[in-house]
Amino acid sequence: MHLSTIAILSRPASELYYEIDVTPYPDRLSDLFQLEFFGMKLGLENITKLLEFLGRPDRKFPAIHVAGTNGKGSVCAMLAAVHQAAGRKTGLYTSPHLVDFRERIRIDGEMISEEEVSQFLERIWPKVKELRATFFEVTTALAFDHFARHRVEIAIIETGLGGRLDATNVLEHPLATVITSIGYDHTAQLGSTLEAIAFEKSGIFKPYVPAIVNCEEPLEPLFRGRAREAGAPLLFVRQAIRRSNEKGRTLWTPPFPGVHQERNVHTVRATIEMLPYRIPLKLTRKGIHSTELLTCFHGRIEPIFHPDLAKRKVDFFVDVGHNPQAFDAVGKFFASRKGKRKPIVVAGVMKDKDVDGILASIKKFASSFIAVQAKTDRALSSATLHAAAGRAGIASLNGGAVLDGLAQAFQRAQRGNTVLLTGSHYVVGEFLENFQQGGRVFMV
Repeated sequence: MHLSTIAILSRPASELYYEIDVTPYPDRLSDLFQLEFFGMKLGLENITKLLEFLGRPDRKFPAIHVAGTNGKGSVCAMLAAVHQAAGRKTGLYTSPHLVDFRERIRIDGEMISEEEVSQFLERIWPKVKELRATFFEVTTALAFDHFARHRVEIAIIETGLGGRLDATNVLEHPLATVITSIGYDHTAQLGSTLEAIAFEKSGIFKPYVPAIVNCEEPLEPLFRGRAREAGAPLLFVRQAIRRSNEKGRTLWTPPFPGVHQERNVHTVRATIEMLPYRIPLKLTRKGIHSTELLTCFHGRIEPIFHPDLAKRKVDFFVDVGHNPQAFDAVGKFFASRKGKRKPIVVAGVMKDKDVDGILASIKKFASSFIAVQAKTDRALSSATLHAAAGRAGIASLNGGAVLDGLAQAFQRAQRGNTVLLTGSHYVVGEFLENFQQGGRVFMV
């Protein structure tokens, strides 16, 4: 790292930028990703010190804070799209990314620039080294600093892991807190029961801040107690759905496929109704329906078109689901496609996931299975996944690398077949990067 001259430009203090002789973006980004080797560290001490070093940018914009096992990415994207449709300058912070790190931090759908990432990291790196801050802590500080500098009118913030001890929970006075769902994931960090997981996620509740919760009825008493302890007004999505039905409103079409997305739409609508400002229904509808266009959000049972596949009448979908609950939702979607054959499923998973639970779900809706391995140290080997699929009674192949396994699926696919690529952001991201660069994975 080197830091030579710093010239302060004539801008308001809240938008202070620096001309810095910075390390090139690829090298600086590599430094950031090296922090992943330190693993994750739950707690707010480091992120608080980073933000204090930056002048507490987290206190300079209003936010909506979203947690949940599944659906939080979709809900965040829809909330951002609604605010964009309403004309508000909107920040969106989600994780992980698919292809480009900068996908995590957007304003009105536009990714943070490489220059801004490099300048920020150059400025904060001595503090990062001093604190031994984690990848997610630094990335969260980057997002908050970016939103403050660009004076967003609202920021939609997705938690990384859990809620109570997640770095994003440094937000002190969000406009609303949202729980999208409760399921089994990250049990080593959050607990092995739904009650323990719900406890951690409800840690984002704040005094006098509306809490909107989508959960099954058995967990409602826990959330009532947690909201009461925090002093937070509480609304269950189930209540909002009933209220909506009583008013005779028809269900809005979700922007992404799957019955589970209907619940996410209700969560978004309930959240909008609890905000301290009004967004007209027509703009809420417009934003929800335009979510993909406005936010560039991808990977949720997303159909991928390619002329080679269209000629052969082969359907192709990608989905970033990575736990049994997500796979069950995907399975319901494919079961609902009348007249369509069961899909060939190409999947890779991470080592820390519930592999047996995921395979049990895949067995219900897959015609065959090809195990693949993403290019990350976190990935379970395709051989291990293939062996586990065999023990689960699933017709399986060891596909090796993601693109190799996908090519095998396309070779096997007959007219009228469907191929699904799934298992994690890493898996789908490898395909999308190749696809965006004009890769020839389809040429079979």
